[in-house]
Amino acid sequence: MLTPKNNNNSQLENLFSPRSPVDFLGFAVVGVIINLLSGAEPLGFVGVAALFVYWFWVDYRRTKKLSKQLGLSVDSKEPAKGAKGLILLLSPYSPRQPSLKDETQLKPLVEYILTTPIEKLQLADFEAIDLFNSNLFPQIKAVEYHVKEGNLRDVWLISSKSYDLVKGSEITAQIFSQYLIFEYGQRLEVKTEGYCVEDWNYKKLWLIADNIFLESDYKDEAVVADITGGTKMMSVALAMACALPKRRMQYMDAQRDWQGHPLPVGEIKPIGIDVAPIIHGNNN
Repeated sequence: MLTPKNNNNSQLENLFSPRSPVDFLGFAVVGVIINLLSGAEPLGFVGVAALFVYWFWVDYRRTKKLSKQLGLSVDSKEPAKGAKGLILLLSPYSPRQPSLKDETQLKPLVEYILTTPIEKLQLADFEAIDLFNSNLFPQIKAVEYHVKEGNLRDVWLISSKSYDLVKGSEITAQIFSQYLIFEYGQRLEVKTEGYCVEDWNYKKLWLIADNIFLESDYKDEAVVADITGGTKMMSVALAMACALPKRRMQYMDAQRDWQGHPLPVGEIKPIGIDVAPIIHGNNN
């Protein structure tokens, strides 16, 4: 692991264990402020405020410098770079159309899609289950983006297992797999086998994601993991697998309703996430 040369902890330590003339000056300033505070002098409180402002300023400068070196921006959202491999998390399928909230209405339509050969399916079959207004819309747009921007070839669908009274997303993976094959044919290889895990089992999901990076034919930077779908625990586990240098994450930035569900209106695009500046610091 790389160690930052000038992180915040070392700067604070230098104030109380000075090693250079500048550090001694800082130590003296801290001493004066402590004396003023002990005497309830107003200047002491001003000094504390000034120290906090300085600390945040140094932190901002450091973060901005690291982000610039890595091609990131701390002032705006940066679109994700195109990828050849895409890891997606899936939630239980949820159409927006009210009539399809009734399982008896939705189930036969889904079964038709899952049991019909791809060559006999039509776009109307997917529209019938309200696919393009469902909670799969961000994943649809993610694939569309990377097909266009990164010559996408491989898609891994990580779903959740059903257990007790908890509904998983195994069916979601099957629906989405059918759609991707229908839409893109042999251009994409969609992988679902062995990628289903209990939504609470973050260790197993982390291992699954880590193995995808290790066993794929691509360099780490050519694969991006999308943390938009799934449960919060699943998103955390996938993010943990992306903590190593050069591994990339993204989330789909979209307008959302009052429940936090993405709306299929306006622009929806992947925003790149790079934790390297925070975890690994500057290696120069």
